[in-house]
Order: sequence, then C-alpha cells, then structure tokens
Amino acid sequence: MCLTPGSAMPLPCNDPTAAFWRKMMIGVLVTHFALIILDFICLSWWNGILDILAFSIGYCSIKDEGQYEVSRLLCYVMFMIFDFVFAGVAACLFFSGVSDPPFGSRKNWQWYAFAVLSAGGTAFYIIGGTIAYRLYKSLKRYFEGGEGQEVMDPGAPPAGYGGYQPVPNRGDPESGAVGSPGTNPGFKAFSGQGHTLGARSAQSSQPRAPPSNSGSNQRARANIPAAALDRFEQKSRAKE
Repeated sequence: MCLTPGSAMPLPCNDPTAAFWRKMMIGVLVTHFALIILDFICLSWWNGILDILAFSIGYCSIKDEGQYEVSRLLCYVMFMIFDFVFAGVAACLFFSGVSDPPFGSRKNWQWYAFAVLSAGGTAFYIIGGTIAYRLYKSLKRYFEGGEGQEVMDPGAPPAGYGGYQPVPNRGDPESGAVGSPGTNPGFKAFSGQGHTLGARSAQSSQPRAPPSNSGSNQRARANIPAAALDRFEQKSRAKE
C-alpha cells in the first residue's frame, strides 16, 4: 500500500529541522543501497528483496526537496524496526555457529562479507530507523503544531460542513423579531380575549338570573279564544 501512486500526498514544509534530518536521511538511503548490493553478493536474496522494498519507500517519502510524504516515511520506520529485529536474530545465530551462511560454511571472502553484513546490517537498521523517526517527529510537530499556518479563532464557528449557519428571519431580518407587525404587511394582530386552560371568564363566573314568566303568560293568553276567556273571567267574579 505504501508504494501505490495514490497512497500518500506530498506536504510542503520549510522547517529547518526537517531539512536537516532530510539530509541525514539521504545518507541513510545511500548506505541502504550499499547494503542491498552486499545482500546479493552474499546470496541473501530474501533480505535483498526486503531491503529494496524498504529503500523504495524511503526514497519516495523524501524524493522532492521541501515536499514530504509522511505516511510513507512512517512505513519506512516500521520496515527498519522489523529488519532490525530479524537481522539481530540472524546475527546471533550466525556468530554462535547455529546457522550457516546461504553459500555454505567455507571461510572465504564471501564468509567475511556475510559477517560484515550481519553485524553492520543490524547496527544500520537501528541507526537508520532512528534518523527516519526523528524526521517523522519533526514533520509531525510542524504540521500539528501549526507553525507557519494561520491560527484559527477558537470562539469562531467552524466553516464548511457542520458549522452553524444562522437562519434568516422572515419577519424582520435586521431586528431579529420573527413576524414583526411593523415590517410584515401580511401580519394581523389578534383582537380577541385570550383564555388559558382551566380558567373561567368573569362573565361565566357570575350567577345567571332566573328567566321571567311574564312573556310566556302573555303568549299563552293570546292563544285562548275570546269566548272562553270571558267565561273564565265570569266564573272568577262569581267566586269572589
């Protein structure tokens, strides 16, 4: 993944500390290239392939001056750590006589070259990994620390997606009053009397007067015939 074209994007950095460690990193890559040649001389094919892969990642991370690919640089650091562990174990087995070189146990110039490769490679991996890590830390401090970048106001709302966007008021956008009657021509104020739940008005709380019976008596007498009404009056006079 570290060698794919779109796996990392170069970031510009003009930090003098990063520039110093980049120069040291160039020396590490030159030594790493010499170690690859020594791998193939000693017939250590598997170590040579792994060193070529690590060298390519380290070269791609710093190939442009002032441009750094931080993710690839971190991959190079991880490769150097793994190589240091495996090379240290292989060197211990070789110098203790447990394992033989790939070309056999004959002590010729190739055997001494493999001894230099075992001891020198172990020391190189730890030194080169340390230098690469120091470059990575300086770049991380530069980009996360905000050196040379605009400092954002912590009280200001974040821009872009997720930021607070004020909603414009439909009534009065300047005063902030929603539906203000002074600026909204379609607004009609409520002219009635407001009531709350559970409350009774003053008119409903007063007792109602009993209805009058005078009107009903007059309507009843109007429906009675005149003759029957005369007889009723005569009887009432006779009783008196």
